Amino acid sequence: MTEKSLTLDAQSVAELAQEMGATAANNSGGTNASRLPQLVINSQADDDQGNSLPRGHMYIKGLEETAYADEVTIRPMQHGYQYLEWDSQVNKLACKSKIISHFGEEARDTKGTIRCGKPTSAKLRELSPEKQERWRSVTCFRQVRALVSYTGKTLEGKEVIYKDQPVILMLKGSNFMPFEDEFIKAIPKGRALWDFQAKVSTKRHKNGSVVWFTFHFAPDLKNPLGLDEQLLESIKAVRDAIRSENKRVDAAYEAALRNVGLDQAALDAIEGSLDDDLVDAA
Repeated sequence: MTEKSLTLDAQSVAELAQEMGATAANNSGGTNASRLPQLVINSQADDDQGNSLPRGHMYIKGLEETAYADEVTIRPMQHGYQYLEWDSQVNKLACKSKIISHFGEEARDTKGTIRCGKPTSAKLRELSPEKQERWRSVTCFRQVRALVSYTGKTLEGKEVIYKDQPVILMLKGSNFMPFEDEFIKAIPKGRALWDFQAKVSTKRHKNGSVVWFTFHFAPDLKNPLGLDEQLLESIKAVRDAIRSENKRVDAAYEAALRNVGLDQAALDAIEGSLDDDLVDAA
């Protein structure tokens, strides 16, 4: 990517960074954006055909060719959160929230609730283990949309070079905090995430017989990068995709509320007023 800096209106860039969850201060506290190829860590020892796989190496899921590497470089363009509910019985997504840039935003969802109905962390801790189990199907993902560059190899040994390939990182569990702790908190206050690149490697963890891997981020703080036209267009494309995604979720949210309202009106006409518990259940 050419690093020819643009002369842009500072307020416009700041507003863009705020919307994209791409400022250090903000983050301390296809047309569908979720369809970007995903940068993932391989945790499997072999594939379905019995071919050995490099455990702990990264690859891009969703491209025609799979090339593995133990280190890649990313340049973040956006950071945010999304709640997803997975229905394991039918093996499909049951609910999703808007993509929010910080937890001060309302994470409206497609069922007409907030956070796919999941209580806040504080409320969840007050529940019994049995009631907490109800919400295990709802996961809050930290999402990082970025440009990734690396030279990798396929299982056949073919060398593949990626340069500024748009990807998404879907981070949860033990992978939820490293990006914040190692990247967001490291960059100077007032800077945008896209001002820096980071080397990304993986860290191996073991507990008994269980082995897992987490991403490790090492931002290059000594060499801030300029905002060129190509990068700006990539950022705007991600912004537009997120706006489109959130517009669809908002439409589903409003439709769900209207349906609840219609159902409630019909019940009220038949039975008069409902007690609070029934209203809550509806």
